[in-house]
Amino acid sequence: MEHIRNNDITEENISLWHKCTQCSEVSFRGELKRNGFICPKCKELFPLSLENRHNLLLDIQPTDEEEFINEDNTPEDFTNDVLAIEENIGGHSVSLFILQHESILEKRHIKSFSEAILTALDKSIPLLSVFTANPVESKLSFPDIVPLLLQLEKLSDKSLPYITVLTETGNGQLRSHLPVGEIVIAECTSELDNTARTHPQPALHAPEEQLLPEKNRDINQNMPDISVDTYVPRSDLHMVIARFLKFFSSSASN
Repeated sequence: MEHIRNNDITEENISLWHKCTQCSEVSFRGELKRNGFICPKCKELFPLSLENRHNLLLDIQPTDEEEFINEDNTPEDFTNDVLAIEENIGGHSVSLFILQHESILEKRHIKSFSEAILTALDKSIPLLSVFTANPVESKLSFPDIVPLLLQLEKLSDKSLPYITVLTETGNGQLRSHLPVGEIVIAECTSELDNTARTHPQPALHAPEEQLLPEKNRDINQNMPDISVDTYVPRSDLHMVIARFLKFFSSSASN
């Protein structure tokens, strides 16, 4: 991995370098992209753009040419902060919902999530949602989320799996403004995170437990809001999700 001193960065090349917020190490954008946007020094996970998150899940590797594509040429699907689309992961169809990590939850995001659920129902395929475990805030209340819960019940009635990937997990308690799936995967920096969590998450999969009002969270800060089934390094996410989808595909055919 190539490094550079902070005082070597000029206005002409600043877009080619990224600084880690954890250790302040500066890395070349192209190499960082090929490394899954993981800091080479402290292994901190850089937040991913919608397009890079999509490519990571589908295991799309960047080419040298793609590293320098002008942002004006970004595909239309990735010009917003939310994505709801049918995709193929590891040879298996899935209805994919991704919400940008710094987004403030709004009704348009709920609409996109609803569309992803409808796609899963119509195509009889699994639902995969990806969003942050450290949301900034929400403009919505619990009643705004209820329609999603009702749709997810229909998904359950059809025995269609719902998998959630939580990002920006860090070492603190995990929160969510959106309902998580029956299987919850938390993105982590390394395999060590699987055994060295300071706040283990108990089994709280029920929607009413996941979506506790903020005032209830303040009563007991030691109670995590949502559960995690497994912590998976970013580089292994595609492989793990593909294995889950293969398992559910095999179960459905039996």
